[in-house]
Amino acid sequence: SNPCVEAIVASTRGDARTAPTLLRRPELRPAHAYVLFWWADAEARKLILQRFAVSREILQDAVGDLFAVASEEGWQDPMSRKALQFIERRQRNRAAIAKSPFDSLDDAIAAAQNGMTRDVAEEISYLSGLKPMTGAKIFTDPGGEPLAILCKATGLPRAAIRALWRGLRRPEVDSTGATAPALERVMAVFDMIAVDRAQTVLRYWNWSLSSALTPALLKAIREGDEAAVDEYSVPQRAAMLALSRDFGR
Repeated sequence: SNPCVEAIVASTRGDARTAPTLLRRPELRPAHAYVLFWWADAEARKLILQRFAVSREILQDAVGDLFAVASEEGWQDPMSRKALQFIERRQRNRAAIAKSPFDSLDDAIAAAQNGMTRDVAEEISYLSGLKPMTGAKIFTDPGGEPLAILCKATGLPRAAIRALWRGLRRPEVDSTGATAPALERVMAVFDMIAVDRAQTVLRYWNWSLSSALTPALLKAIREGDEAAVDEYSVPQRAAMLALSRDFGR
């Protein structure tokens, strides 16, 4: 059952070595894998992106009849609008440009390489169609692979990864002057994943990490109230798992 799989996913948080075995199980769904991603090691993350990053075409086929229904209803249903956001071709938030001090996402990335500040990080998040909570999770991730997902999903060039890497004060080269292994690995992720698949992953993270947050859920995360997990929706449970360590647990 889904609760059982979620419990097993949660158990890997304490011992990431069990993740590869779990990732081979047919019961595991993309939603589970996208949450597990946050504490998985580099190899497990690569496997998650290879196996579970769903293409836009599959999602379009799954919700094809939803377009007509939503259109007839004047796009009033919030769940329908949220579902259709997953297959939107455009990731960047054009409306955010009007309120931004930057002319484009590319300009914000260029500014970030001189030193990532909270304000710049939030602007990059808004311009990328993300909530600041999601952006913060991406920028503070120790492995760095989410930076590749962000850049690929928003149509940024490969050089944007290096700019963000520099702005976050991460080592770009090793002692021999060669590209740092961590940066090389993140670049490989960027090269490996297709734009539409990166968008699917990024949008799920944004949906589960920010849209589902409520004051009650934030309180439960801070207090470690996982005993009440059944009271929460799927994205709320995902947020509880992914953000628990960010809130000091």
